[in-house]
Amino acid sequence: MAVLQESDGGGYRYRGTPKPDAAALQAEKIRGLLRTNRQRIAFNASSTRPLSARLNQQIAQALGDGLKVTGLAAASGLSRWTVRTIGLSSEDMFPSGLPAEQHLAVISELRSELAVLEESKSDLEGRRAELLAAARRLRVMDEHELAALSGLQSSAIRKLTWGLQPERIA
Repeated sequence: MAVLQESDGGGYRYRGTPKPDAAALQAEKIRGLLRTNRQRIAFNASSTRPLSARLNQQIAQALGDGLKVTGLAAASGLSRWTVRTIGLSSEDMFPSGLPAEQHLAVISELRSELAVLEESKSDLEGRRAELLAAARRLRVMDEHELAALSGLQSSAIRKLTWGLQPERIA
């Protein structure tokens, strides 16, 4: 921005830039963090689906190979009813001939991978809630923009951030 002051006859040009608005900087920072958070949540969800499908397939295969429902329920962390439902929904399974220990090891491994993804999901959702609470507290964005950036409805944002005191935005 160049300002020419000719009141005293001299030609002074101010070539500095105005100091950026703190609220605008904070809003842009929150926008970027919400975009990144939304992408991570979507990636987490897209990683969870095939892993859950593999777990269900492995459980159905183990049932087809003759393993007991109670043992599979203990190894997978699912209820016996859920294990039975998975087994009944998979009709096209042929016996694989794998030993029971190998089935249980694979199921336990898939269960632990899903647990890590669930923990990651809860961390990401907590971070999203903090960012939304900070944006609402600072009043730098309206609820429609927050809904677009977070992928949530504005009513859900209000409920999610009600009484939440955000920490400092990193």
